[in-house]
Amino acid sequence: MYPNESNILADGQKSKLKPLGVSAIIFIGVLLYSNTLHAPFIFDDYSSIVDNDAIKDFTISLKDISSNRYLSSLSFAINYAIGDLKPFGYHLVNNIIHVINALLVYYLVTLTFRTPYFSYQPSANSYQQSSYSPAQTDLADKPIFTRLRRASRFTHSPSFIAFSTAFIFVAHPIQTQAVTYIAQRAASMAAMFYLLSLVMYIKFRMQDTGYKMQDKEDKIRDITPLNPPLPRGEVKGGIMHRASWIMYLCSLLFAVLAMKTKEIAFTLPVIISLYEFSFFRVTEDSGLKIQNWKRFLYLLPILLTILIIPLSMIDIKKPVDTIAESMDVQSRETENVSRADYLLTQFKVIVTYLRLLILPINQNLDYRYPIYHSFFDWQVFLSFLFLLSIFGLAVYLFYISRITHHTLRLMSFGIFWFFITLSVESSFIPIRDVIVEHRLYLPSIGFFIAAVLSVEHLFSNMRLKTILMTAVVLVLSLSTYNRNAIWQDPQKLWEDVISKARNNVRAYTELGAVFRDEGQYTEAMSQFEKALKINKNYALTYYNIGYVQYKLGNYKNALMYFRKTLEFNLPSLIRMETFNSLGMTYSEMGNDVDAINAFKEAIQTLPTSIIPYNNLGRQYIKMGNFDSAIEILKKGLKVREEPHLRSNLSIAYAAKEQRNKNAE
Repeated sequence: MYPNESNILADGQKSKLKPLGVSAIIFIGVLLYSNTLHAPFIFDDYSSIVDNDAIKDFTISLKDISSNRYLSSLSFAINYAIGDLKPFGYHLVNNIIHVINALLVYYLVTLTFRTPYFSYQPSANSYQQSSYSPAQTDLADKPIFTRLRRASRFTHSPSFIAFSTAFIFVAHPIQTQAVTYIAQRAASMAAMFYLLSLVMYIKFRMQDTGYKMQDKEDKIRDITPLNPPLPRGEVKGGIMHRASWIMYLCSLLFAVLAMKTKEIAFTLPVIISLYEFSFFRVTEDSGLKIQNWKRFLYLLPILLTILIIPLSMIDIKKPVDTIAESMDVQSRETENVSRADYLLTQFKVIVTYLRLLILPINQNLDYRYPIYHSFFDWQVFLSFLFLLSIFGLAVYLFYISRITHHTLRLMSFGIFWFFITLSVESSFIPIRDVIVEHRLYLPSIGFFIAAVLSVEHLFSNMRLKTILMTAVVLVLSLSTYNRNAIWQDPQKLWEDVISKARNNVRAYTELGAVFRDEGQYTEAMSQFEKALKINKNYALTYYNIGYVQYKLGNYKNALMYFRKTLEFNLPSLIRMETFNSLGMTYSEMGNDVDAINAFKEAIQTLPTSIIPYNNLGRQYIKMGNFDSAIEILKKGLKVREEPHLRSNLSIAYAAKEQRNKNAE
């Protein structure tokens, strides 16, 4: 037998999925989100789903492969095709994805303890050479790093670590925004493909490692007729070596799918590379060492998937000089915050994220966060030093893991995971909202791994650790269930936002919109007036006031507020809706020419929306211009087959025929 062969996989084999653990994760995930299934659409749900005509034609969604978030939009289209605009189906899919992700986290941690790094255990001689011994357990009075080095060297509980990490992940209230908020499916869905890609890569490498172990064993075994060599292409357990390459291809496929779901997948190749060099780079005496050039060949195709996202952001038909400009535009969501200011602000934001992960209180759908402009602002500077110390701790843990307990490297990996996966949205790419909770969905996995391992290392008594984790999960579960209850009522949700951020103009505007949709126009106007007192430059407030005035029949006031809305730089959807509402107001006032012009502007602003086509067609029918009505309604039907368009087209044809008959 080759050196320490008896120790290879000895510990890793103990770390297997437990049916009870799997069942418990599924049960708690289903239970905690059971009260969200009938929650209504909220906020961005309207632009992403309700008012998004693109998802209402499955063929259009299927062809839109150039989109960065192609798969999340396609999933909405599938939801719409099956259940129209009933929130139940959308919530059900989100909840299923979340439970799958929790199971993948469980499996990921379990697999990690079966990698060569953990499976290869030092020989008894290494303990003798060490200044510590397994008998040293009285560490209560020792410094924390001594406790981490000594106590944790000899014991760990893979099942406890894997189960606790997955349980905290599925039960933590910080996940509610990525799960209950339908529009943020991209975050959880990208995480699912992200984890699947990583898990498949690990499975591939473990089988490839097993193949190398077989090679080593064949060289050592006495080859006789009674003791023939192991069949080529097999590893222990009868698994075909060629099957490992199927897993590798699956890893590549899931990486591509993650890239086409959300931009956070950009970090996946970095995480896989870090994992490779953390847990598959073992000592030569283990018999599992792999040449770096071969390791690079494994990683190269995965690294090349990074190109998918930037290539999806540019138009290759444009000149080179404009492509660079286009990339700059595409890599920012807002012009209101500079890249430098956004980065400085993120130092403080990440500290807030850590606080929310440790103490998830005062969660908010819509945070109002100050923008920082100087690195030497004391809050920015102290936040930077704090984050730098945590990153330094990760580096230190990685270093000492070579001479102390192996699980310190997994703790280090968890910290690196947190920072790396957060880097896309918390760096120098300005996003309109500098802080939102759903951005923590994927990074939280690394944080939870590190947190659970900290408990594992600091407490030696398994009963105590179990009680502590049970208490933590119970508190988190109650918090999650209560947080989800708030999402069941839009009014309560926006009132919750206002109670935590009194100067939130968007919250007052959205609360007013809730009252507006319920026909409570007086209460709606009251909220809009509060919004204007806070900020007179928020376009949606003016639009909503205009809409209320239109509903009340105050058409001149409605026109004034719609025109005021158009003075702002608006997203195409909002601009289209404003022109459409302007056209409807002109139509009610009998100003047919201006109505037609407004509807045409709406179509030009967003040609993929069928709403202005339908309204323009109706306006032409009202004016008796049936030929124009037929023409524009047919154009709308080319965009998407829709019953209202078809119905108005029939009316136009019938009216035209009747007019011709009367003329005869």
